Amino acid sequence: MEYILPILIADEPDALTELCGVNLVERLLRILQRLGFRHARVFSSTPEMIGAELAKPSWARAGIAVQLVPTDAHPLTVGSILEQGPQERFLILPANVYCDARLINALSNRNAPTALVDSDPPMMVQRLVQNPSGPALVTRDFLFGCREQAPIFEELKRRLDLREIETLDAAKVDDYIMSMRRHVRPLCFTAPTAPDRRMAERIIRDAAQKGTLDFPAYVHAPIETAIVSLLCKTPITPNQVTIIGFIIGCAATTAFVFGYVGSGILAALIFGVVDGLDGKLSRVKVETTQRGEWEHHLDYVIENSWWIGIAFHLWQSDQLPNAFYLLALLIGSHLLDEFVKRKAKLATGRLLDDVAPFDRAFRLIAARRNVYVWLLAAGFLLGAFPQSYAILCGWSAVTAAVHLVRSVWIGSVLRRRVADSRA
Repeated sequence: MEYILPILIADEPDALTELCGVNLVERLLRILQRLGFRHARVFSSTPEMIGAELAKPSWARAGIAVQLVPTDAHPLTVGSILEQGPQERFLILPANVYCDARLINALSNRNAPTALVDSDPPMMVQRLVQNPSGPALVTRDFLFGCREQAPIFEELKRRLDLREIETLDAAKVDDYIMSMRRHVRPLCFTAPTAPDRRMAERIIRDAAQKGTLDFPAYVHAPIETAIVSLLCKTPITPNQVTIIGFIIGCAATTAFVFGYVGSGILAALIFGVVDGLDGKLSRVKVETTQRGEWEHHLDYVIENSWWIGIAFHLWQSDQLPNAFYLLALLIGSHLLDEFVKRKAKLATGRLLDDVAPFDRAFRLIAARRNVYVWLLAAGFLLGAFPQSYAILCGWSAVTAAVHLVRSVWIGSVLRRRVADSRA
């Protein structure tokens, strides 16, 4: 991305409009860093205010070098951009907009001059969406063909009206996010006024929610969102939330090993909510990190420590003498499940839980940590805790078998389609 120079146009007060604890210029810089950019220029006719904001320490954008360029020209002119260096392409980003990272990335991947538009904005944001939306990719040759002293956005609109510049339509960008297991409409809209700010923040929080959940997660989701709406306006980071979750998870393991089943289940239930906070908070505040990706592996270790701890307690107390055989069934089923899911993902480009309506429905009750914990809680309350552990181990095997059949079926269907297309 280094051969493209991002140019942000940031003027107070709009560029400093805060949404979910992050102002717009900061949010754009965080997005640019995560897209691979390492340098950016920020033009501002209010350099004192913008400079003071950029001078604040921000670990979430520490990897991108930002140069503030005070300018008397307002709005920014074509000539001012041409003076910025030998780059052949410039990514123009008005910092008074909220813009989905996918739209910025799509613009960055264009070779020809391209302006972002939205031909069919959702009703709830129609009054905030402009056409063109503001962000654009321009080339040096394109700028040489413009009037040097003309405002850049005026030239973009003029060339757009003359159909001398390509468009990227937000309404036609693929909105499916595989890692989120859902469709999320990418949006770009201007800084909302006070009456619209709550609506804009709701859009950002909703976009951070994963889809195709198990049944317990549907109960957790509104609780997590309510907590994130408060956490995002504090200095608390996703990694700190992960540490808190790790402590709670270890407490559950300790309780299970020593036979404090009720306390262990309570800690596990709390962990189920806390575990959803760090990822959601990082997406809302654009604070995702490479270390955060390892959080899933840490979760896996914690979860398995629960099943091992419970097996040890049930075996030691002679409540379930074959507990370790059941544990082996559970772990083996998980390994098989992961294998068939990976094969389905490679074949379809989707997670197996979200391939078809059947898979989405089965996900509601499929063997997963949340389902296990709720099953254990029911067993504990009914005085049948050992039996509930045996049931969850058996259910893990059933789930793996269902996913194996589905993976084989999907693979055969895809092979038939390929064969038919070649016939």
